[in-house]
Amino acid sequence: MTGFDPSQLRALELDPARHARVLGAPGSGKTRVLVEAYVRALDRPGWEEEDVLAIAPSRLVASGLRAAVEGRAGRAIGGTPVRTAASLGFAVLARAAALAGRDAPRLLTGTVQDEEIAAVVDGGAAGAGVAGLPHEVLQSPAFRAELRELWRIADDFGLEPAALAARLRELRRETGAEAFTRLPDPGLLERWRDGLELISAVARDLARKRPDELSSSALLRAASDAVREGGSVAADPVASGSAAHASGLRVPRLLLVDDAQEIGEGELALLAACAGAGSAVWVFGDPDIATGAFRGERTGVLSRLSGELARRGAGLRAGLPEQLAVLETVHRHGPELRGLVRELTARIGAAGAGEQRAAEACDAAAGTARTPADAEARFAAAGSPAEQLGVIAHRLRARRLGLGGAGRAGWGDMAVICRSRLEAARVARALASHQVPTDVAAGGLVLREHQIVRELIRLLQHVLGARALGSEDVLRLAGGVIGGLDPVAVRRLRGALLLQERRDARDEGRESRGIDELVLEAFALPGDTPAIDSAGGRALRRLGRLAVEAARVRRAGGTARETLWALWEGTSLAERWQEEALDGRGARSDEAHRSLDAVMGLFFALQRHEEQDSEQPVAALLEDLLRSTVAEDTLAQRSQRTAVTVTTPQGAIGREFGVVAVIGLQDGAWPNIRARGTLLGTAALERWLRGGEAIPPSRRDTIHDELRLLAHACARARDELLVVAVSDEDQHPSPFFGFGRDRRRDDLPSARLTLRGATAEMRRRLARDPGDGRALRALAALAEEQVTGAHPDEWYGVTPASTARPIHDLDGDPEALVPVSPSQLDRAETCPLDWAISALGGGGGGVQAGLGTLVHHALETAEGHDPERLLETVLGEWHKLPFEAEWESERTRRLAEAQTRGVAAYLRDFEASERRLVGREARFRIPIDRAVLGGLADRLEAVPRGDGGFEITVLDLKTGRKPPTKAEAETHTQLQAYQLGVSEGAFELEAGADPGPLGAPDAGAASGGARLLYVHPDAAKGADYVERVQQPISDEAKDELRGRVAAAGRLMAAGEFTARVEHHCSDPHQPGSCRLHIIPAVSHA
Repeated sequence: MTGFDPSQLRALELDPARHARVLGAPGSGKTRVLVEAYVRALDRPGWEEEDVLAIAPSRLVASGLRAAVEGRAGRAIGGTPVRTAASLGFAVLARAAALAGRDAPRLLTGTVQDEEIAAVVDGGAAGAGVAGLPHEVLQSPAFRAELRELWRIADDFGLEPAALAARLRELRRETGAEAFTRLPDPGLLERWRDGLELISAVARDLARKRPDELSSSALLRAASDAVREGGSVAADPVASGSAAHASGLRVPRLLLVDDAQEIGEGELALLAACAGAGSAVWVFGDPDIATGAFRGERTGVLSRLSGELARRGAGLRAGLPEQLAVLETVHRHGPELRGLVRELTARIGAAGAGEQRAAEACDAAAGTARTPADAEARFAAAGSPAEQLGVIAHRLRARRLGLGGAGRAGWGDMAVICRSRLEAARVARALASHQVPTDVAAGGLVLREHQIVRELIRLLQHVLGARALGSEDVLRLAGGVIGGLDPVAVRRLRGALLLQERRDARDEGRESRGIDELVLEAFALPGDTPAIDSAGGRALRRLGRLAVEAARVRRAGGTARETLWALWEGTSLAERWQEEALDGRGARSDEAHRSLDAVMGLFFALQRHEEQDSEQPVAALLEDLLRSTVAEDTLAQRSQRTAVTVTTPQGAIGREFGVVAVIGLQDGAWPNIRARGTLLGTAALERWLRGGEAIPPSRRDTIHDELRLLAHACARARDELLVVAVSDEDQHPSPFFGFGRDRRRDDLPSARLTLRGATAEMRRRLARDPGDGRALRALAALAEEQVTGAHPDEWYGVTPASTARPIHDLDGDPEALVPVSPSQLDRAETCPLDWAISALGGGGGGVQAGLGTLVHHALETAEGHDPERLLETVLGEWHKLPFEAEWESERTRRLAEAQTRGVAAYLRDFEASERRLVGREARFRIPIDRAVLGGLADRLEAVPRGDGGFEITVLDLKTGRKPPTKAEAETHTQLQAYQLGVSEGAFELEAGADPGPLGAPDAGAASGGARLLYVHPDAAKGADYVERVQQPISDEAKDELRGRVAAAGRLMAAGEFTARVEHHCSDPHQPGSCRLHIIPAVSHA
């Protein structure tokens, strides 16, 4: 679009001395006309830069509009050519304060206002009650938000809360005295009155604590009053040197208001004040796409501008009726998208202005005809939330790469629009995991939502002496972003500290201290040496040193912000996050950006506190930041990068994107028809103050507001719109999704459109059709770029065996022997492949196997039968267990306690018997043919016989939950192997042991049998332990065992191993490592 269409030219010919409405459908060029009108006004004879001002709905839109104005003017414009209404109000008050010799007011943030409300409610000031509402409701964030809305309404209508409350008390008496009245419901009047009295109490406290601070609504109200008292379009008396109007304030001759459908009562009051002082007001907008219903009903400036200005005190201009221009052509998108937006807006109440709906898409925007596969607007239903995000991520990446015939689009020219700010944050993180860079632009920043901010604030509170860290705080920091420990490592740290303390207390003959004291002592330990030499101990020491260094800065006179900088610098997170952020790939990059932005926001909050010379203590500010759930707009510099914008309809005001995805059209979510403002009846109050009935918005009104949000979101698209909803057992698309039934597509891909995803897809295609030339060429290109998994050399199961040589060359090496473990003999016989994988490193020991090792170690080193000592031995090595979550560690600890009790009970019974211990972890070795049977027995115990001799029994500890039956124990291979070792005198005695019961070396001893000791509570079934006994081995059993060992040795020496697929590998009741080889490949059809 290079020139102006006829309807735009007519708008540009309007008289700048008269009020005007410029209506236009989304994409019809309203903002472009505004920019041109601004520049043409500057070129008028006698007009100065201060005579024209553009008003934007947000600072982000104002920034873009300012650049457009200066770009069209071809020069820098003095002053501020574009402002928000709040910015204009602040400028007016700052000038009025300068004329009066006072300091300019400062902004009272929503966070501070919210905290003061909470303090008044908690303190019970002024009764701090509202009729019909329990105290717990008054303490809720929802009530505080509604009370702030009630306060905004009072400010917007220029009413003092106390005076309005008094008037409502009078009305309450009138309604009680009349049988019939059109006044508001008595209960509603009472809630309004109580709410306003509560506001008055909060206002009194704030006036005392923060006398020079105004909320955003109070700022607009004060500015409106100032302009009404002394505003004029005449030259500024101070600037001109004239004393004729020493109390005057100069206002612009022409105000150009963009996106005027978002104008609320507070902004309208300021515009009316300026109009009363001589300003002409032009409003540009479309009431069909108003997004601010959640902040009260919008004004009617686009349907009756002069009447609305007069309602707020501007007065009607005699002989100067308002002007109207309607833009007739949409230039943003083609006829398909225009048709969808028109269908949506046609279902909305006209709000007094509907001429703009007739606009058609221009021929240039229509371009060439599109196929159904490349349509401008597409609706799709996904089977799950994950698939929904997959569909969106695939399409965004496809447009980024220019695939499918569509043009390429940059990340910055794409947007995903969600119904709420919380959903936007969730979607942004999920898309980042699909390697789609995202940037959330939805309603400001809640600092407390970011973990790094919470941790820095707690450390800063400790260093400043505002609130010292407790032991739980320290452990939380150690397991957080700054400490870097996972929950398991924190648990191990606690256990190690307790274990060390118990040992020290025992050596020193004192009572051991609790974990809280130990943690704080380790945190405050001087020097660099940690209390515990482990990852957790070192992390705790780093935290302590961090606090010490920051405290040194504070003692040297550093401000709170300088102390925070010492903490931040000491974390060394800046360098790591900067590297991850600049990497620009994946969820880690996005999270790094968000974390850095949050830290910048925290620094800005402290900077603002210092610059305003606030009387609020820093400690109170930090507590406010930790508690506040109010999203705050911030001037802190944000990361600059090209990313997909994830936002809400409100965050997309004044913006357009090449590709837009709309998400969240779920039943009960969008439209959200839950009544708003029900606690205090705020919507009814605003309607009543406008002269209407004091009733809340109807269901129809709410649905229309929700439909405006959808129309606005869809209209942001320039080239392509994708609307995706979830349809599964739990979620269903909303009725709004039905508006796209003619544009429904159910074949949109959801696979990850990444290099690895493309590799997997091409491999699947090639597996189905080895002659697929396109897949072959794609894989060749990917392999050339060294994409993981593309080259056939990296494919599992297709490369030849690395060697055909046997593990032990029995034929080539006459001296070669094959080690055979008693515990692996059955496994090798059952499934040779299973044995080979586990023996060659394919198997992995999990938490249960690790716990078994620790319990075995406790039995081996036990001195006595104290269960606490045995458990202490286990916990001393607890850090070696590979826990994945804290709950797993806690559950396993309870199991360890039960198993060590079982071991202790056995040892107690053993000490009470006549048996003697002659070996622990005793090793034996028996050559059999080309094999060597060898292993370790947990315990060798001598049992006295009636003839004065001894028999040797072998005890094998088991920590599993399923013991063999008594019959199975009689043929247990491992126990038979141990008995064979005893009978052949093959066991090695531990140093200092009495060899008497075992007889002379190599002479053998009488075997008294063998036992399995089970200590798992499931195996013991209510007892402390259970045994399975094997009777003394017979000569026939010995010969049979020797034959099995010899055969197993030859099997284990081989170079190939057989899988017993039907009888073992595929049997779910016989788990084994061999299952790895029967799982289909990723490309399996």
